Formats: sequence, C-alpha cells, structure tokens
Amino acid sequence: MSRLLSYTRRPYALLGIILFGLVFTACQSTPPAADEPTATGAPVATEAPAPTDTPAADSNAAASTQEDTNAEAAQAVSLMAMLQRAEGLEDFVSYAESSGLAEKLEGDALYTLFVTPNAAFDALPEQVRNDADLMAQIMDEHLIEGAFLIQALIEAGGTPNVAGTDIVVMRGGTGGTVNGSNILGADFAGTNGVIHVLDTLLLPPAQQAEIMALYPSVAGEVTYVMQGNIHIEQGETSPVAYNSTPPTSGPHYPNIVAWQVYEEPFAYEQVIHNLEDSGVLIYYQCAEPCPALFQQLSDFAQPYIDAGRHVAVVPNDPSWTTAAGVHPHADMGAPIAVVAWQKLLKLDEFDGDKMAQFIEAYEGIDHHVK
Repeated sequence: MSRLLSYTRRPYALLGIILFGLVFTACQSTPPAADEPTATGAPVATEAPAPTDTPAADSNAAASTQEDTNAEAAQAVSLMAMLQRAEGLEDFVSYAESSGLAEKLEGDALYTLFVTPNAAFDALPEQVRNDADLMAQIMDEHLIEGAFLIQALIEAGGTPNVAGTDIVVMRGGTGGTVNGSNILGADFAGTNGVIHVLDTLLLPPAQQAEIMALYPSVAGEVTYVMQGNIHIEQGETSPVAYNSTPPTSGPHYPNIVAWQVYEEPFAYEQVIHNLEDSGVLIYYQCAEPCPALFQQLSDFAQPYIDAGRHVAVVPNDPSWTTAAGVHPHADMGAPIAVVAWQKLLKLDEFDGDKMAQFIEAYEGIDHHVK
C-alpha cells in the first residue's frame, strides 16, 4: 500500500451569532441550574461542549465584565428573539415563522433548537424551499423538547425530536455531528432553552431520498445526504453505517492518500478524507482480473494526476479480508463508481465523457468544515 500524505485539518470553526451587536459565543451564558427539570424531566447539562471552540481566557477585567453582560443579555430573551436579532439566520427565522415553529420558540416550554445559516437553505433545491408542507416537516426536525447542552446530547448519544426522529449526536477526534450535520457552534442559551448551530439542514428520513433526487445531475450521478466530517482514529471502523457504496462522506481518518493509481485497496475510512479534500475517486470492481479496464482507467486518470488534479483510482474488492478477518468493502453493484463529496456516479462500462463531466463539476471543491 502506498504511503499516506500527512494532512492537518483546519481548526474547528465556531459560527459567531451577533446579538445586539455583540459576539455571542458558545458557553458564555449560564444555563438553568443542573437540578432544574426540563420539559422532558431531564436535567440540563452544565459541562462545556467538547466539539466547539472554547473562548480564550481574558485577564482584562473590563472584558470579563462585558462577557458577563453578554450572557445576561442573552438570557433575557427567548429563543425566537435570539434568532430574530442574529445575523445570518434570516432564512431560518422566515421558515420558523411560516411553519408555526416560531410560536413554540416564543413560549415558556423548554426546547433544544438546531439552527442553520442562510447558506443551508440556499443549498436546498428550489422545489423543496417552495413546498410549505415539506419545509414545515423539515423545521420540526430541528426541535427537541427539553433544554440540553451539547455535551449532554453527546453522552446520551442523542434523543428523539418533536417529529419522532432519533437525533444521533456524535463527537469525533475533530468536530461533532448531529445526524450527519456538522456542529458549528453550541450552547447558546435563552430564557426557554438552548440553540446549537449546524452547517446543513436535518431532513425527515421518509423524505430524504425524494429530496436528494431533486438535486441536479451533471453526468447521471446521485446525491446523498451528508454524514459529516468527523475524524476517527487510524484503524478504527466508522461508528455509523455509510449510506452508499462506496461512501461519499462520513467519519474518516485524518490523512489522505496520494493522488495516483492503485492496485491495492484502502479502507473506506481512509479515502473519504480525499473526497473532503476536494478530490474525486474512481473505484473499479472486478470479479476476476480485469487488466483491460484497469488500463483504461489508468490512461484516463493519469493526465489529471500529472496536471496536479485531485484524482485517484482505487479498487473496490468485496472479497478483501483484513488480518483481523474484517471485510472492509461491500459490493458496489457496478464495475466503475466515480465518487465526490455527496456525489456518486455508477457506470456499467467505461465512459470517459461522463467521467470527465463529473470531474470537471466536482473536483477542486473543498469540503472541510468552515
């Protein structure tokens, strides 16, 4: 197996929410007391959240006083008021109001709310944004009864939301996810609950396939729901089952493999980072030796590799067994699969035109958490 390229992930990003012109950062405000019951009867956690940035200590007394003022100001308003005074969450506010979610966020009951910036709504197909009933279902996916800091959700592994969907909250070596959406910020507390910020919207499970089918296709590829960017230890197996074969996102190792043509397989966890790092992987699968197909793919990919493009050719081998007796690969159902972040094109035979279209559309787009 070829060497791995050392790769250092960008620092985990915290989305600053602006309230009254002040930066409202995670862990600044004081949640209800630990022994105070929430709407679900569970206590509010008080530990600092692991996957978010922790504000640096400030020895300046005036700055500390200002931080206390920020916390008091945040506590004085409801979750809905916090959203209405924030920058970059205007779309979330609009859909919360049109769907009826806003009424709950202005009441006395305690809630945990996941919010997303405007860019998350921009990424949705227009047909989805214009479907009021579907958008109402999507908004309900973001609400949990009871106020929970992110660390409590991580320790519990998650909890059901008001729509009845199991919300799975995970922490990785870097970052954390909520049903595959990356956590950008956490523990913004108001009078009636707490807000956590995600990078993508949570979709109703029953409508996910329908929604993803609405994304435009360049070469006949399928778009898959993102499963997050968290890092796991080298050699570990993904803690979640990937939603496609080969996978297009999800938990992975912190290093990438060199951009070249390979005849030996890699664990999916190893090469997903190549997708995150703006790459395209061309998988090939043969029940028997297939030197002609391998040569076609090599000849096709090598000019991209020589030009410094992020392209690699790797085998997919369902019969591959590790020393531990594990089968890291599954049958991908086609001899060729071209993969980018959340994008998968399967081909029954070599098609250079479609593969080139796919590469030109998706190679070079960085997908690290920003």
